[in-house]
Amino acid sequence: MLAHRMPYPPRTGDKVRAYHIARHLAAEHDVTLACVMDDPGAAPALPELRRQVGRVEAVAVPRRRQRVRALLRLAAGESATVAYFRSRELDARVATLLAQPLDLILVSSSSMAQYVRERTTTPVVMDFVDIDSDKWLQYGRELPAHTAWLYRLEGARLRAVEVAAARRADACLVATRAEAELLASFAPWAPTTVVPNGVDLEYFAPPRRPADSSSIVFTGAMDYVPNIDAVRYFSDAVLPRIRARRPDTRFVIVGKDPAWSVRRLGARPGVLVTGAVPDVRPFVTSAAVAVAPLRIARGVQNKVLEAMAMGLPVVATRKAHEGIDARPGEHLFVEDDPGRFADVVLRLLAEPERRAEVGRAARRFVETRHSWPASMAELDDVIRRVTRHTEWGAPTWPPTPPQRSDAARDTRAAPRVHAR
Repeated sequence: MLAHRMPYPPRTGDKVRAYHIARHLAAEHDVTLACVMDDPGAAPALPELRRQVGRVEAVAVPRRRQRVRALLRLAAGESATVAYFRSRELDARVATLLAQPLDLILVSSSSMAQYVRERTTTPVVMDFVDIDSDKWLQYGRELPAHTAWLYRLEGARLRAVEVAAARRADACLVATRAEAELLASFAPWAPTTVVPNGVDLEYFAPPRRPADSSSIVFTGAMDYVPNIDAVRYFSDAVLPRIRARRPDTRFVIVGKDPAWSVRRLGARPGVLVTGAVPDVRPFVTSAAVAVAPLRIARGVQNKVLEAMAMGLPVVATRKAHEGIDARPGEHLFVEDDPGRFADVVLRLLAEPERRAEVGRAARRFVETRHSWPASMAELDDVIRRVTRHTEWGAPTWPPTPPQRSDAARDTRAAPRVHAR
């Protein structure tokens, strides 16, 4: 299995899915996980990841050097994202692994498809998760004009990478039907299945103590552009309306590596910026309401699902709700207008019974629709079809599978998955 970041500890959205997939596969298969490690603080977690997954080939890369390389390669005509996750050492290790007999290669994120290329006849499952190129294109539409053109350029470059990755894959995975439809819009021939993100329902369990009725929480990596934009928007356009009527309200921003513009919000009355915390759950369970005011987003927002799993009412924008089939007004609330967003939050702060009612419905929804066992059953089905060269059956998307051409795969043994 190839992962663009070491997926442990699984505290951010880009790591959670890869971690659960790797752990699930390792329960019954011989797994090798190869990944980039751009967080210098992640190395101490390697022994525990190896204990849970098996063999791990993690190559450390310095963030600053990779960022410079990404910009230089963008100027040279490549995708900055792909260049950021390029490592000669990892490429050499992957080449060695590809020379061994394998039953499957699972690639998590299009930026890691560069390590597979055309060097193997082993079946490839490409997990796009969500379509990263579209995030860059959204940045190009939403962010200031002096930088927007760079984001649009990277979006176009990464889109070409995604097309090539889909063409190379025997099966493609995405986290939502909206992502499947987007992939089909530029790669209609790609055999795509929706494998939803799950939630660890035991870990993210409802609290047993009452919440602070004056606290609103947002969680996420705070060096990530959509999250930065979300908390700045909420602090500028929504929170003042709330505090005008409830001056004791606190907005708690929880997440690692807060950008300077986020740290600066902590100087405002009623705003707390925590930075990195060992566990987000105490901050979520002590809040009355979780907010997801994202204006730039793709796929499933894990922060929303996790808050819902903990029985917390969530108020989200349409972008944050896009990948989740929860019903507005029953499982969560959806508002784009800052005034209406503030009104919903104020009603929830004032009505503990309504908060509890929506929180219970939210928990039931996540239990029914976003459990990891159900999602991993979908993944298992894809792996069986790809490795055994059986009929494609009825994937979530598209209705008609492509024809296979490699007859040699008909005689493959039962799967022994080496995820790389």
